[in-house]
Amino acid sequence: MIELEIQILSDRREGLLVELGRVVVASGFTLLRQRVYQDSQGAWLVMVVRGEVERQLGLEELLATHNRVLSFEATLLAPGAAAPVGVAPLPVPRAPNGATNGSPPSLAAVGPDVSKVETVLPQLARDYPKIFPWLLALEHEVAAEAREASLLLAGRRTGIWVYKRDYEMGGKLGLIDSIKRIASPALRALVTVDVRERHVHIQNCPLCPPGGHSGCKFFSGFLEGMLGASAAPQTVFVRNVHCRSHSSGAGDCILEVSH
Repeated sequence: MIELEIQILSDRREGLLVELGRVVVASGFTLLRQRVYQDSQGAWLVMVVRGEVERQLGLEELLATHNRVLSFEATLLAPGAAAPVGVAPLPVPRAPNGATNGSPPSLAAVGPDVSKVETVLPQLARDYPKIFPWLLALEHEVAAEAREASLLLAGRRTGIWVYKRDYEMGGKLGLIDSIKRIASPALRALVTVDVRERHVHIQNCPLCPPGGHSGCKFFSGFLEGMLGASAAPQTVFVRNVHCRSHSSGAGDCILEVSH
């Protein structure tokens, strides 16, 4: 079991603990302590939660991409440590090895480097759709073990942002229609794709060099963020079926969408 101190900034206080507390419980964590307060930046929620190591990444992704969350930071607490929830601490930066500064290295699964993803998101928005230089830079800046999770988080946040910017005025669609009418044209602004109902074929993916690291997680996150916001029901999963980086450049990168 692990304990995390989670610090969240939102634009308003009303209902914040209830909404995000539900996310914590649904992710298999127990809420131990919490505090909500207001300052000049907005509404802050500080929580201490306990749960299984294997569920940490899922919880961090759900909170970081929640529409109430403007800023997010999760800190692994040392065993037996008391969290200072009575006073609002500043977000604690992650050390390069995934641990928090001043704490011993964590044996837990490393989640996304939230601070670095948050730093790059304004650049993605500014230069969109010419975003691949920033994503490649993000890959090199985060620790190796946090690379895929960071790309996934960046993809989700970007997908949600594109949906809100370009498509939010429309009604909720079924999954297939949402893929066809929203995800497909949005992807074509970034890459060459062939969409076959629930399967997305990405040709010559710029994040997946032959023999290198796979960058498909960004597109998985992009689709999950966009389709989760646009489709009914909202729970969308994207699985990587094939990546050209794993086969010396042969074939397309293939993603499968389901709910």
